[in-house]
Amino acid sequence: MEQHQIAVVTGGNKGLGLETCRQLRDLGMHVILTAREPAKAKKAAGMLDGTGASVSWAVLDVTDAASISGFAGQIKNTWGRIDVLVNNAGIAINSRLDEASARATVDTNFFGPLRVTDALVPSMHSGSRIVMVSSAMGQLSCLSGELRKQVESPTLTREQLINLMQDFVRSVGDNTAARKGWSSSSYSVSKAGLNMLTRVLSKELAPRGIVVNAVHPGWVRTDMGGPSAPLDTTTGARSIVWAAVVSGQDTTGGFFHDGKTIPW
Repeated sequence: MEQHQIAVVTGGNKGLGLETCRQLRDLGMHVILTAREPAKAKKAAGMLDGTGASVSWAVLDVTDAASISGFAGQIKNTWGRIDVLVNNAGIAINSRLDEASARATVDTNFFGPLRVTDALVPSMHSGSRIVMVSSAMGQLSCLSGELRKQVESPTLTREQLINLMQDFVRSVGDNTAARKGWSSSSYSVSKAGLNMLTRVLSKELAPRGIVVNAVHPGWVRTDMGGPSAPLDTTTGARSIVWAAVVSGQDTTGGFFHDGKTIPW
């Protein structure tokens, strides 16, 4: 009997996450759809199950260490491995830039994928793929030249990147962010950080044969993207799914849209 590949999608109960789950299921993968609330995760999985490969649901809050640890244990004990991880969960807070909103945005959009990836990597193998759902709003043009030089450095480490993200939050709190060259958009900074995390993790995980890429799905009509966005979720999810099935180290550590490289 053929063994299905196993894909985990964070924030999979609606929008791009749900459509990504649908498309991965249609490719024959067993999809583990995760969300913070059990009822929402169960309902979303029920909408997708019953056709071809199956869909399971699990509770996962990417900002909660205990939730992540529990989920990683569930993966190890129930499935034993992961072939695909889609770090899709994210937030965009439409409010005045302050320390609380900056911290919440960076914690979800940057540290969330980092925590989840670190917890699940032990269940991955050579050929596993990690997809960071990012945004063109996180392209490095949102940063000053000096900050850009720091994050673009080929020797950038995870510790240096973490320190930079923490510095952004502190700088918002003490009103020095603009002077230091940070964007006024916490969302942009968090996604720029996620893009650079993609580069760092791709190097760390290359010896294990694990592929790590970031994807810009486009401006999509979701709760976050709003009703004026030009793309539907079906189109947006295709970029994510492309990165979820790509193989080979020649495609690791990149930023892609519609399967094509785009600038950091």
